[in-house]
Amino acid sequence: MAASELLPARGLLNARVPRIRCQSCGVRLVSVPWAREGSGFTLLFEAMVMPMLHATPVADVARQVGEHDTRLWRVVHHYVDEARACDDHSEVTRAAFDETAARHGHDYVTLFVDLDTAPRVLFGADGKDADTVRAFATDLIAHGGDPARIQDACMDMSPAFMAGTAAHLPQAAITFDQFHIVKILNAAVDTMRRDEQKSRPALKRSRYLWLKNETSLSSSQRERRDSLAKSHLKTARAWQIRLTFQEFYQQPSREAVEAFLKA
Repeated sequence: MAASELLPARGLLNARVPRIRCQSCGVRLVSVPWAREGSGFTLLFEAMVMPMLHATPVADVARQVGEHDTRLWRVVHHYVDEARACDDHSEVTRAAFDETAARHGHDYVTLFVDLDTAPRVLFGADGKDADTVRAFATDLIAHGGDPARIQDACMDMSPAFMAGTAAHLPQAAITFDQFHIVKILNAAVDTMRRDEQKSRPALKRSRYLWLKNETSLSSSQRERRDSLAKSHLKTARAWQIRLTFQEFYQQPSREAVEAFLKA
């Protein structure tokens, strides 16, 4: 028997899904086992594109598969909504939130994350105002959680976030996250450098010498930075304060922190 005779016959069956007329619900398509109702795609196709959509922008995937991106967005929304409907937030007691730009310009979304099972995203809301915290509290209740059980909230120093937390997460103690605090310190050092370089030309083109971590500097950069640091510069003093402040996060207790800050 020839090898070709052992291969199964292959073909493509193309047929319209039958319609039925129901006295109570009108004309409807027959449900089929290979596609989700109302999808327009087979389950196999959706299973193929969902991992692609997880890792690649929807518009790029649409070009690859020859489909319109709005149809793929419907697939994404269906499975995200299906997963969120089963999500249980009853054990959430600590949350962190921060805004990020959704696209170029002033179009922001705020993401809320469970601190105990990171990187688990709990909720996302349009904007970056106090109302996003209200929306988070409402969504938390809808998924079995309780805003009054949130004991810790980590955020940047946004007055809107602080006001929203006080109003809608009444039991939460606020912690400002380390990233944003260090970012402010770095900005202060750089502001000092820009002001001082007007009278101290040696500081020109030295921005990253003061802002990079020690391990990120080359040997020549480290030598130049150390040389500048010995020149009684205000920038060097600001840089030393920034380095000293990093010890803040190694303090063993609240009392030690207060004494450290006073010193």
